[in-house]
Amino acid sequence: MENLTQEINHAKNIATKAVKIALVCCVITILFATLSLWILLNQITATANLSKNQKTLEQKILMLEKQQQ
Repeated sequence: MENLTQEINHAKNIATKAVKIALVCCVITILFATLSLWILLNQITATANLSKNQKTLEQKILMLEKQQQ
């Protein structure tokens, strides 16, 4: 009977450790996913700003060309 109780307690300890490891892995995965989304949003914002700057510069070039003619 004691042997059975010890085995059950051992199994519970192993299961508890497995759940803790799984939770830690989930937290790490969520952190990496959040970091990845943040980087993606920064890239989108940077690209949008570059496009805006390019259009502004093109308009300035067109205005200068009209002034020279």
